Amino acid sequence: MEIDYDYLAGISKDAVLYTKRKTTNILDGGYGSVYMGKSLEFHDLKDYTPGDDISSIDWKCSSRTDSILVRRYIAEKKHSVLIIGDTGAKMDADTSSGDHKCDIALMCAGVLDHLLGRQGADVGFVCSGQKGETYVPFRSGGFGTEKLLHTYGEAIFEEPLSSLNDLAMDALRTFSVRRMIIFVITDILGLSSVESETLLRMSDRNDVYFVCIDDAYVTGGRVYDRIGGNYIDGFLSGNRALRKAEEAQRKDILDRFKNIALRNRVVFEKMDSMSGVTDGIINMFERGHSGIYG
Repeated sequence: MEIDYDYLAGISKDAVLYTKRKTTNILDGGYGSVYMGKSLEFHDLKDYTPGDDISSIDWKCSSRTDSILVRRYIAEKKHSVLIIGDTGAKMDADTSSGDHKCDIALMCAGVLDHLLGRQGADVGFVCSGQKGETYVPFRSGGFGTEKLLHTYGEAIFEEPLSSLNDLAMDALRTFSVRRMIIFVITDILGLSSVESETLLRMSDRNDVYFVCIDDAYVTGGRVYDRIGGNYIDGFLSGNRALRKAEEAQRKDILDRFKNIALRNRVVFEKMDSMSGVTDGIINMFERGHSGIYG
């Protein structure tokens, strides 16, 4: 799998990750801090007190009053972004478009790390494989993209020791002192394993985004079962009743998750092709900025 870095660099300036929340701890990152400092975002004017930076004095406004006024700005802090990658044999399958699910998952992780790293965010990664949970430490500047993809690529087909739900909860405990922006890369089966309490905990102090990689249908054509190692019987793949049951089950899983996501301010995006990854991620950014959840 190759990532077109030239293309990503061209659109990275448009893929701004927004958040409206403010930090209450000077060690928190990723948000406009309530602590005053230098940035481009003007906050207010206050009376000058000894120790204030004289370069921040607003002489025009001061000339209209009887006091010396100082401009205050909201201090910009780095975003801390955690990418959680789902793993297992289920990722070794195709989508309805014919693209491999693992390729889309890796592309999502690479695009996120590259775009956010280029914008100065600290990006970390976690997944679970046969050896347990593996973490890629938070790094800024996009320099960890290859390390992230290598780690994810090695574990993506391994049967995880931790479920996606447990992996997310463990990550929250591990990084409890950070306020983060969390991206979860999974599929429909992964969505069904995420509990409502987990989404509530994830979104309590963090902005949360879920990418769901769509599966090809078992019915509707000549389908190869990668886990079973053979083609699905033609009677089953062409069974209309089974198709309706499959569609109903997927709809139930997606509707349930979207309803919980809406209540917990979680952004959700479904993807089924490599070509739609970058646009899908930018669409998630814009929906998060506009407060369009579920």
